[in-house]
Amino acid sequence: MIKASIIGITGYTGLELLRLLLAHRHVEIKYLTSRQHMNEPIGNIYPHLAHLGLKVTNTAQDKVAKDSDVVFLCLPHRTAQDVVAALHGKTKLIDLSADFRLDDAATYKKYYEAHKYPALLKKVVYGAPEVGYTASIKKASTVANPGCFAFLGQLLLYPFKDNIKQADIFAVTGSSGAGKSPSDGTHHPVRNHNMKSYNINKHRHIPEIIRAAGITEKQLNFIPTSGPFTRGIFAQGFITLKSPLSPRRKPGSGKRQPDPGFRRDDSLMALVEKTYGNAPFVRLQNEIALANIVGSNFVDLNFQYGSDGKILVQGALDNIVKGAGGSAVQNMNLMFGLKETEGLINLGPLYP
Repeated sequence: MIKASIIGITGYTGLELLRLLLAHRHVEIKYLTSRQHMNEPIGNIYPHLAHLGLKVTNTAQDKVAKDSDVVFLCLPHRTAQDVVAALHGKTKLIDLSADFRLDDAATYKKYYEAHKYPALLKKVVYGAPEVGYTASIKKASTVANPGCFAFLGQLLLYPFKDNIKQADIFAVTGSSGAGKSPSDGTHHPVRNHNMKSYNINKHRHIPEIIRAAGITEKQLNFIPTSGPFTRGIFAQGFITLKSPLSPRRKPGSGKRQPDPGFRRDDSLMALVEKTYGNAPFVRLQNEIALANIVGSNFVDLNFQYGSDGKILVQGALDNIVKGAGGSAVQNMNLMFGLKETEGLINLGPLYP
């Protein structure tokens, strides 16, 4: 059994991660910690967990690391920096904050602020197995989970890495992405009937997206938008390639001819299937809908050619499963030599 602990249990990501770990047959929960609670039954804090005989403590971080095989950090941005620096190398760590997702101190400073431990950025492995990090994750001591917007954006663009001239992505996220603490922008009476774009071409997840796509900031237009639902991210975009994937088939060749308007294309699908053929949680779908992925670790993607030669991309994932806790468990599986799908593949979407 893997002794797993969560530091920062009381936020949405911590709670979702706990739900997933409880269903994992190779995991035993060791500590659930919070600075605000000392030896309090978790059911007192969250009544929906009243059936669990688990307590939330304020156990010292060094003791948590010493007694655990893996520690998940579900802490706010900036708070995780000191904890990762203190515990790196003492146990396996998976950080769900934004603090170590970038490996370049200058880029981190541009999108966040000056990093307190710039040398450590190079030692933490980026936890996105679907975009080329599987081998590194398996050998990692500390892993940084991707951002939710960032992960979906990467999956949409990654098949075309280094062949993208321009990419434009419009993505809508649910209210849970804003975290547990309410604000004017996330308050239900405002959000319930509203859509609002924010941080256009300034969002802090942009450097993760362009790194995976092999493009610069000037080659991406990214419009993050808040939507009137709780869970999930729905994204769509247009990609202009530097060079076509394959020549158009000549009439009379006996092959299927391009359909007018948006269409699926043999060469396009061959590339996508080659890219994600071994990715167990990526599903290529004819249509994309949030209801098909919410509550699961699956990400649904669709790729089509447009009539103007652009590629239309669409995708959806659950921001606090695949975009947070689910990816963290997936990374844990890889770090401990388990099947990547262990504890996750049978986690069906909440439908309807």
